[in-house]
Amino acid sequence: MRTRSMPAFSSALSGWATAAALILRSSLCLLPAVPTGCIATPDPLPRYMQDAPRTEEEVRRAIEEIRGELGDGFIIDHIDGIFFLAADGGVDEYRRCRATIERMYRFLMRDFFEKRPGKPIRIYCFREADGYERYCKATYRRPPSTPFGFYMPAERKMVMNIATGTGTLAHETVHPLLAEDFPTVPSWFNEGFASLYEQSRQTVDERMEGLVNWRLKGLKEALKEGRAIPLEELLKTSSKEFYDETRGVNYATARYLCKWLQDQDKLKPFYRQFRAAADRDPTGRAVLEKVTGMSVEKMDRVWRAWVLALK
Repeated sequence: MRTRSMPAFSSALSGWATAAALILRSSLCLLPAVPTGCIATPDPLPRYMQDAPRTEEEVRRAIEEIRGELGDGFIIDHIDGIFFLAADGGVDEYRRCRATIERMYRFLMRDFFEKRPGKPIRIYCFREADGYERYCKATYRRPPSTPFGFYMPAERKMVMNIATGTGTLAHETVHPLLAEDFPTVPSWFNEGFASLYEQSRQTVDERMEGLVNWRLKGLKEALKEGRAIPLEELLKTSSKEFYDETRGVNYATARYLCKWLQDQDKLKPFYRQFRAAADRDPTGRAVLEKVTGMSVEKMDRVWRAWVLALK
C-alpha cells in the first residue's frame, strides 16, 4: 500500500457553529470533551504507536494497522510522522480535518511549544454520529460521554464526531501537544487554553485567534447570579475539583481568562514563563500577577467587567 499526501487546505474558522447550535440549550453543563473519554483504555498501546515512524515502511505498517481496526471506508494518512488521521467522510472531509490539525500544529509549535511529540497520535474522524457511537460501543463497550469527541491520553487517540464541526478537533489537538511540552500543566490551563480554539480564526500572519463562543452566555449568567468561581479559586483547583459538577463554569472561566490574556498579547509570555516556573509556581498565580501587573484580586474585578461587556 502506498501512502498518499493530501494537499493542505486553509480556512478562517474552525467550524464550531454547528456544534454550538446543538449545545446552547444545555448551557454550560454539556462539554465537548472530557479528560477520559468513554472509559479506561481497553488494550495496551499498540506496538506501532510506541515510537514515531522513521521509515516509509513503518508509516505503511501503521496505516495498515489502523485500516485493520477501522475498515476500508476511511482515508488514512500521516501528518509529519506524528498524527495518523483517519476520516470516513470522503476527500473533502479528510482535507477539512487535516487542515484543522495542520493549522493548529504549525501555530502551536511556532508560538507556544518547544517539544515535539515523540510518539504518534491517532485521530479518528467519523462523518456521522452513528459511526462515532458504534465505534465507541464496540471499542469501549458503552456509548461516548460526549456527542462531539474526546482524547484518550493512555491510548494517544482522539475520536471525533465531525458532524458537529471541527471546533472540538481543534480543541483536542491542543491536549497531546500541550501534555508533551508542559507535563505538569494544571487542568485549568489545560482546558482553558484548548477550549480557546473551539471557535477561532486564522489571522493574516497564520496565527490562531480564539473568538467569542457559546460558553460566554452561560458564563455571564453565572457571574450575574453569583455562581461563578473567583479566579483565585480557579487557579487552585485540582483536576478532581475542576472536572466536578461545576466543570461547565470552570471550563468557561478558564477559557475566557485565556482569551482575556490573548486579547492583551499576554497569553504567549504567560505560557512560556509559567512553564519555566511551574516547579515554584504550580498554579500559575505568581506568573499571572507578574505578566499582568496586578494582583489576582484586582484581576478578577477587571476580568469580570471585561466578560460582561463582551458581545
